[in-house]
Amino acid sequence: MKIELITAPAQLPVLLSEVRDFLKISHEDEDALLVSYIRAAMNCCENFIGRKLIAQQWQLTLNDWEEGVIEIPLSPILSVDKIEYWSSDIFQEISAINYSLDNMSYGAKIIPISGFLWPDPERDVSGIRITISAGFGDHQNAIPHDIRLGILHWIAGAYDGGRLAENQAYLLAERLWQSYRRVSL
Repeated sequence: MKIELITAPAQLPVLLSEVRDFLKISHEDEDALLVSYIRAAMNCCENFIGRKLIAQQWQLTLNDWEEGVIEIPLSPILSVDKIEYWSSDIFQEISAINYSLDNMSYGAKIIPISGFLWPDPERDVSGIRITISAGFGDHQNAIPHDIRLGILHWIAGAYDGGRLAENQAYLLAERLWQSYRRVSL
């Protein structure tokens, strides 16, 4: 399975004004630096918890249907936007009435409805494309408060240049994120 980002998040997980307030910065001279810290904190958080924060679109490319149930390696899933398979020299879209999204299980799955069989793609490699949207929502307020607070602490540690005793800001960020962490069993 190949996973490719199609549309990046339109917003950041915390506002620049929130970061300035949290760090008690009253000027805008370091805004570019702070935005880079916000992006770094977002990436660190997403990697730590195994979830996407702000809505973003991804494309999964498969060779086969994986025995009917398609497990989605991203979380949380907002929607299945499109499922396509290669036929007659183009990608054909499968109607959404033929499958359902189980995003209540620990790992999201796309399940064909009873009686529907996934059509075989007419090529052996990369014959199936699934476009999904993942994230907690479209804006910062959709992200749980603890995650956002952890991002602010992570940024404080980065802004401080790691001078806080034993990177306490990073440890606190990870503690705040811990309950949202997805683990592999």
